[in-house]
Order: sequence, then C-alpha cells, then structure tokens
Amino acid sequence: MYGRNFSDRRYMVLARCALLCGSAPVDYQQAKLVAVHDFLESKAGGAWQEQEMLIFPNGVHELVLESALNGAFDAAAEEDGSEVLLYLCAATEADLHAELSDSACAGVEVVRLGSDEVRTDVIAYYAELAARLEIGFRVVYEADSDFVGEEALGYENVGREKCVC
Repeated sequence: MYGRNFSDRRYMVLARCALLCGSAPVDYQQAKLVAVHDFLESKAGGAWQEQEMLIFPNGVHELVLESALNGAFDAAAEEDGSEVLLYLCAATEADLHAELSDSACAGVEVVRLGSDEVRTDVIAYYAELAARLEIGFRVVYEADSDFVGEEALGYENVGREKCVC
C-alpha cells in the first residue's frame, strides 16, 4: 500500500487512484480516514481495490504527495474516464486553513497534516491540470481528532527487537 510507483509499467495502468492523507500520531489512524477507506472498498463506495489506494495515515510531506499525484495523473491520463481522489483529513478545522509556519512565506495557506504542511496552491495546480487532461479529480477536506490505535484496528505491534531488517 505504501510507496507504490504508479508510473512503473510493471503494474497495471489504473483508471482511478485514491490518495488518503491523515494527520494521526504514529501508531494511530483517524477514525474518518479508516471509514473513508472502508467505504471506498465497499460496493456502495465503488469497490475500490487496495492497489488503487495509497494511504498516508500520519501526514505526508508535500513533495511526497506531489510525487504520488504525478504518478496517479500519469496513469490516469492513459485511461478514458479515469479519476483521482485526494482525501485530506486534518486533526482540526483550523488545520484545514492554516498559514505556512515558515515566517519567510507568511500568508501562504496550507493544510496541516500532523507535522507536515501541504500548500493549497499546490492542490489548486493539480485541479487545473486535471481539468486540462480531462481527469476526474476530487478533493475532500475533513477534520477529525478521533484517533484509533493500530492494535484496535487489528494490526500487530512489532517492536524493533522482533523486527528482522
């Protein structure tokens, strides 16, 4: 799920891609992010496959998000009727309309995802690009401070002493 390179031709060309970005602390996910993921997998949500979704539950650096969007747009441009969903789930409403923390760039609006910040002008650029390429591009902004531990979600907690790296 993490790190799939959508532009790598060894993988099938995807007609749709969902990028789900949260702002939960490490070892947690936001309840809304989990609910959106589960909804997309359901028949009512379109029966999306795991390989069509990329999840960043603990924030995402702007450059990593841009790389994922570039790969998704490259793949989507090859298919008619393609779509890209960008779901951004901040911890609070204020984080959805924050200003860049770098004082040299005061006044630049960002979405704060944990310790990461994504400029809204970057998202606007991709919306314009999608329109030019005739790619269906939806952006959903939500706030959720209900965090669920990974153990409650059924993930095994593997400590470093158990990890074979």
